[in-house]
Order: sequence, then C-alpha cells, then structure tokens
Amino acid sequence: MRPSFLLSWLLTGLVLATACGGPLQRVDADPPQAVAREPQVLVVTLAGKLGTQELARSTRALREAEARGLKVVFRLQDAGSLGESVDDVQSLLDRVQGSPVETVAVVQGRVTQGAAQLAVSTSRLYCLGNARLGEIQKPEQEWSDVFSTDPESAMARRFDAMREAVRGRLERRRERLRPDAQKLVLAMADPRLQLFAATVREGGFERSRVLDADELTALRAGGAVVVAAEQLERPLMLSARAAEDHGLSSGTLQSFDQLAELLGYDRDAAGELVIDWAEHMVGWLELLQPFLLVAGFVLILFEVKTPGVGLPGLLGVLFLALAMFHSYLVGLAEVTEILVFFLGLAAIAVEIFVLPGTVVFGAAGFLCLVLALVLSRQSFVLPQNALEEGILLHNLANLTLLFVMVLALGFATWRLLPKVPWFNRVFLPPPEPAPAGGGQSGLGLPNASLVALVGRIGTAATVLRPTGTMELDGDRHDVVTEGEFVEPGTPLRVLYVQGNRVVVAAATPPDRSAESGSVGVVVLLVVVGLALLAAEVFFVSFGVIAVLSGVALLSAVFVAFQDSIAFGVTMLVFEAIAAPAVLTLAFKLLPRTPFGRQLILDGPASPAAAADPGQSTLLHQTGVTLSPLRPAGFARFDGRKVDVVTRGEMLPAGATVVVVEVAGNRVVVAAK
Repeated sequence: MRPSFLLSWLLTGLVLATACGGPLQRVDADPPQAVAREPQVLVVTLAGKLGTQELARSTRALREAEARGLKVVFRLQDAGSLGESVDDVQSLLDRVQGSPVETVAVVQGRVTQGAAQLAVSTSRLYCLGNARLGEIQKPEQEWSDVFSTDPESAMARRFDAMREAVRGRLERRRERLRPDAQKLVLAMADPRLQLFAATVREGGFERSRVLDADELTALRAGGAVVVAAEQLERPLMLSARAAEDHGLSSGTLQSFDQLAELLGYDRDAAGELVIDWAEHMVGWLELLQPFLLVAGFVLILFEVKTPGVGLPGLLGVLFLALAMFHSYLVGLAEVTEILVFFLGLAAIAVEIFVLPGTVVFGAAGFLCLVLALVLSRQSFVLPQNALEEGILLHNLANLTLLFVMVLALGFATWRLLPKVPWFNRVFLPPPEPAPAGGGQSGLGLPNASLVALVGRIGTAATVLRPTGTMELDGDRHDVVTEGEFVEPGTPLRVLYVQGNRVVVAAATPPDRSAESGSVGVVVLLVVVGLALLAAEVFFVSFGVIAVLSGVALLSAVFVAFQDSIAFGVTMLVFEAIAAPAVLTLAFKLLPRTPFGRQLILDGPASPAAAADPGQSTLLHQTGVTLSPLRPAGFARFDGRKVDVVTRGEMLPAGATVVVVEVAGNRVVVAAK
C-alpha cells in the first residue's frame, strides 16, 4: 500500500477517535458544571431549525448513550422550521428508532416540522404547560410542486408520502399510541385531513373520540348521538392539555426537573455532551462534501497520471476521507460503509497497478464505491415507503451527476494539463506513436526488428506481472505475457508482435510441483473466510470478524489469480455463491443453538394463554372504582382488586361500574 494511503488512514482514524467522545455538562439553569459522577441520562437540547449540527450532536449522544447504557432525553425548545432537509430528518428518526437506547421527548414552546416528527417518534413524550405541537407539514406548495406539470397532484403525492412515512414511524414506536392519538399525528403530517373532537353516545355509553369526516357521518347514520363535535384546526397544532387528553403525551410537566421524578434518576446526574470541534465543522463540511468527493477522485486520477507518490494522491484520499467523515458525524454512515468505500479504492488500485486487465478487481472496486456512496447518504438500505424511494432517487441522481463531473474533469486533466508548460513536466509522457512506414517505434527499435523477435528465446530479466523486461542477445526488451506471472530467469519465447507490443510465454512448461501448495493455501483461505463469515452471525464482534472474513476471501482470490486467471475467476465465482449460502445456513441454524435462543426474543404469548381464568367470571358483575379511571385504574369486585379500563370515558373514584367485556387480561367496565 502506498505511504499516502497509510497516512490518510492514520489521519482518518485520529479524526474519528476524536469525534466519538466529549466531556459532559450538567443540565440546569445555573452555569454549567462538569458532571462529577457517571450520568444516568443524556439530554440533547434542540432549538430552532434542525440542521446538520443538531443531527450530528443527536447522533453522537445516541452513540454515547448506547455505549454507556443510558437514556436519551430530547429537550425540544421552540424547535422545527421550514426548509429542513428531509434526508437529514429521516436519518435522525431512523437512528432514534433503530437504537436500543430508550428515548424521551420533552416539548416546550412551539415545536413543528422535523422536531414534531422527532417528538412523536420517541418512546415517550412529555409536554410543558406552554407546549404547542404539530404542523409536520403545512398546506403550502414547495418549489418542486410549482415547477411540476401538475402542481396539485405533486403536492398530494408529497402529503401522501409523508403520511405513510409517519404511519410507519408510529408502528415502530416502542410504546404504541391509542388510535385517537395516531389520527392526530397523521393529521399533523397531512393537513388535508380534517378531524373532529367529539363526545359520542352509543349503546348507552358516552366517550370522547377523535373522528374524521367519514367516521362522523357513519356514526350519525348508524344512530349514534354525537355531542359537541369540535372541528380541529388545520394544519393541526395541539396544546399540552389536548395532547395529554388524547393519549399522545404521557403527561404535562410543571418544570423540566419534574422529569427526573418520572424517569427515576437524580437530576444532578443528567448530562449533556459539550459541542466539540467536529460538530462545529460539520456545517461547512456539508457545503463542501460535493466538492470534496469530486476533487478527491480527480486528484487520485491526477496521481495515477504522475510518477511516484506525491501530494495529489495524499490530498485526494484526505478529501474523500473528510467527505465520508461528514456522513459518519451525522449518522448516515458507520465504520462499515467507510471500510467498504476504501476497500473499493484499494481494489481499483490493484486493478491499475498490480493486475491490469483482469477487470474483476476494477468492477468489484467500482461496485464497492457506488454502494458505499449511496449508503453514506441515507440511513436505510432498501426503501420501505414512497418518501424513502424519493430519497433514494435523489441520491442516485446526485451520484450520477458526481460521476459525470469526475469524468469530465478527469478528461480535461488528461488532455489539457499536459499542454500547460509546468504540468507537462509533471505528467508521465505517453509513448510516441510508431510511424506507419516502419520507422522508429516507441521502444527505440525498428518495427522490423520487433517482428524478427517472433519465435526467439530469451530470459526474463525482471518479474513479469504480466509486464516486464526480457533479455535477448545482450539487449533488453519490454514484453508482456498473456496474463500469467513469470519469475526472473525463466526462459521466454516470443509468441507474436502486435504494433510495439511484444507478447511472450514461458519457453518450457512451467513447473507445477508447487501448484498444489498454492491451491492448498487458496482452499485454506476460503475455508477460514467462510468459517469467519458464519462466526460473525453467532458472535458479537462489532464487524471485526466480518472484516477478517473479507480479508481472507479477498486474499484467496488474489492468490488464485497469481496462479492463473482461470483459477482466479473460478474462485471468485465460487465465493460469490458460497458466501450467501453460508450466511443463509448460519441464520437458519442460529435460532436452534442455545446462544441463538438467548439472543432472539420469543414471540408474545397469545392473549388467551396469558389470561387469568378467574377473570372470565367478572363479566356483568358490579363493583366500585378504587381510583379515578383515566381511562385505566383499579376497581373492587366481591372484595377482589382488579385492573380495569373504560372505553374512553373518565370516571371518579367510588363510582359504581359494571364489567361489559373481558378480553384476555383486559377487563372493560362502564358506569352503571
């Protein structure tokens, strides 16, 4: 590996290591003091527009909390604004809902747009008294809608995509919301949805419900009495009291310090990561990322065109490392994507400098680059809804534009810079074309002399991989084999001459005595690589075993190509088939092993199996509430204390109730 690559990897590692941590501060109204003991929760305060700096800080807090086993509290103070990046907001939500960390949102002031999405996507939501939550989308056209052929349809598709995305977020929420609360959140995402808060009297029972226009019409047509149907505003904004009444909020706080009592932690043990230099630089890294990617690739092309190891290669790799570092800071890319990216660069370097003409390494390297660049711009692999499909198409369009710019600038570099007075001394000069009349060739010999070499036998003066130098009658000639590698001192026979290209092969059949040894090494590497690939499924290694498996499998292909191209292609095809098969088999065997049974959670038991048989006798019994039912609480039946729930109505303590339904462990009561 070149020194410039080693130095760039070292710099990248130092930057990542520095950005992964940071000191903690207490969260209170006084001047911040250093936390003297291990924090119990991490607080992330977000205000105003959610940009890349807020995204990077939230991502780092989630990583820190996951490493320490802490909870994360998002303190949203007048947060959310128009113009937020959909990609950034969705990546943060994916990070929040995909993390094992328990997350809590506290809403203070007016919270809209991406901050409102974040609030309803966390495990639990609390509000302060002055909170106003809603307006995930406003009923306004964006510039993309205006310039489309059908602006109204474009805006409708955008609302539909956001509503389905929010619906998916609610389904992934740890604590599922009540149906009424889910309707309210969907109305925040789709301002076309008109909701009504009404009291419905049906079947002798009266309860508060949130209804859309169709449900309201159907209830009235079915004979239900709808009392005080209040039309909710559009786009929907909820107060703290309304959010709690409809089950969207878990409670209304008098102050932020009250959260410590509800979550059970010491308020002095609430810490917040101090903003470090990496999060200060992420803002301008976002602006420079397209330039860094284009300039990085162009500088690497410049390095290929210039002799030796110089500044262009070092700067190119450093620019690419900074571009990937930006994606790592905001949570779009993990170490895996960064490794795949630089593995692709290494494979292309092998194709150019070590095994030219094999195509396999070049194609694999290009696919690794494309895969890493796409995954480093989004937080999902395959889109699950229309919103993610739009993000993927947008990223593919940007990536196509990136490659077009790199090719255009690379072509300009290749064709124009050699004509510039200073740069023509830096670039490698191309070989002079041979005259058609048989004059001097680029090798310094007449073409007729090259043709006269056909059939003659010389000796390899250097290693042929597959190009090198042959010595014949005291003269040295640049030659190339048809793909095989030849050691120095091997007798060579000139097969044919094509232009200035002298093609040779070993004059005597190659010694195959050591071939079994190379085949054995290849087989051993493949077996070790596949075994490590299976071990990655059974053991938690944070990707270390997977990286070792990849090194072993790639090394096997490399050694196989050293023997012959046919052997190398065979091993490449075999690994492409064997690796997915081994992974599939490992995932099928994992649930059957003791470790797998501990790792994989069992499905929930059926309600009938979990039910208390004695509760079925409570049906139609009359009892007295022991606590207020809002709508859940306790009631006593024949001296027995039972957890009960109403169908939505609120009942005070001491009220007489009757059991109207028993479903599993759920006892439903109504006022008698």
